[in-house]
Amino acid sequence: MKRIIKEWIKHHDYHFHLASPFINISCRWSLCILLLLNGCSIQDYRPTPLPLYMNESGPPIADAPPPNAFSAETRATSVPSETLAEPKELTLNQAVQTALKSDPRIKAALENINQAEADLITAGLIPNPQINTDIQLMPLNRSFTADRQGGPPQFDFNVAMPVDWFLFGKRAAAITSGQYGVEASAADFANTVRLRIAATIAAFYDVLEMQAMLDLAYENQRNLIKMEQIILKRVALGGVGTIEADRIKLSIFSSHREVHARELDLVSAFNQLRTLLGIQANIPIKVKGTLEINTLAKPIEAETAFKLAEENRPDLSALRRQLDKADSDIKLEERRAYPQVIPGIGYTRQFQQQAIGFPDANSWMAGINLTVPIFDRNQGNIAKAKSIKTQTQYNLQAQLVDLRAEIDQAAKTFASSYQFLTNDDPGQLEAARNVRDKITQAYELGGKTLIEVLDAQRAYLETYRVHINGRSSYWHALNQLNAVIGKEVLR
Repeated sequence: MKRIIKEWIKHHDYHFHLASPFINISCRWSLCILLLLNGCSIQDYRPTPLPLYMNESGPPIADAPPPNAFSAETRATSVPSETLAEPKELTLNQAVQTALKSDPRIKAALENINQAEADLITAGLIPNPQINTDIQLMPLNRSFTADRQGGPPQFDFNVAMPVDWFLFGKRAAAITSGQYGVEASAADFANTVRLRIAATIAAFYDVLEMQAMLDLAYENQRNLIKMEQIILKRVALGGVGTIEADRIKLSIFSSHREVHARELDLVSAFNQLRTLLGIQANIPIKVKGTLEINTLAKPIEAETAFKLAEENRPDLSALRRQLDKADSDIKLEERRAYPQVIPGIGYTRQFQQQAIGFPDANSWMAGINLTVPIFDRNQGNIAKAKSIKTQTQYNLQAQLVDLRAEIDQAAKTFASSYQFLTNDDPGQLEAARNVRDKITQAYELGGKTLIEVLDAQRAYLETYRVHINGRSSYWHALNQLNAVIGKEVLR
């Protein structure tokens, strides 16, 4: 619009000094109309995009999210019916991207930005002009004539336009407040994405951990069944009594219960992951990954992590933008305390010929209406805006206090996981496996008792569980620390 105005002025500039006063007045009115139209244009404002957690270039779903790959509509149109039960295998990155594109909570959070932009559009709109028309002094019980005068009847047409939005900066203050509202909503959206990504990663590693635990339970069950075959052979040869066969059966029953419990844990972990991925239909999924660690990431100091979090946490950015918005809201409410100013012009046609014998006449009027802020000076809304600012300041202080505790906990948890993997874990699993295998072989030769075999098996199971928990805890702690910081610092 501004470009159009400049081109229009440039095109008509050489006519101004030659034109009549009427042409000059017309040009000025035309320019005023164009400026008003420019003021009525929709405010197209986009805040500087915040870097999303694990995606520095911004959200992949900022415009229009692609359709859910697991939705019923997509399956019905693009997937043959015989392949509906085929599992969907996902890597960690694919799981995160699927959550970003398909999680309805992320899509719902995105609508908050659209709503804030809609509020900004409303803030930038100029008030509509007011039109008033009437016909008055009409004869009621007799006609008006020159001998029996009355009236005379007249027709009025008045146009009024509020200008206080321009005189006192009300519209500009509302636009500023709306812009901060959009920025705060964008920061809230970035924080929602951070939390959902962190939850997706945690659920992904929960599935890997439960799969490893289930595999271990199956391995224990197979070993006990092999041991049962050995015992039954020895019982048949008279090497041991039947009590050992009964004892191994009890251990096998216990292993069955362990397998069922681990299966339920795995189903629960998968359901949690499905929820975060936004999968509504009963489509089986698989995860592709491992708990093994190639290179250990070194811990960082809690103070360093806190400084990084202050710079990168979107929830802190949201509170700071809310604080800016609170400042602008105070200014907005103070400007709204100024009076309403509504100038207007009007046209009147008086029908005098029949009523009083004079010719009909045209006339015009100009006036102004304004409120006088004596009692209502918007005191309540101003006080409320100031209270909201104070409340936002306290919320920001509380968030910083919570953040320091959260950072300290996450940093120490990761340091503990790192310490365990570097000092306590190496070599234990292999030693426990060797002890189990040697005692089992010795039992076959009659050199060990069944109790010693079962003790060795339990020691191996506990050591393996610690091995799995240690690696799972490491990945959980690493990703939790990254999420708390708001940036992928550790890899």
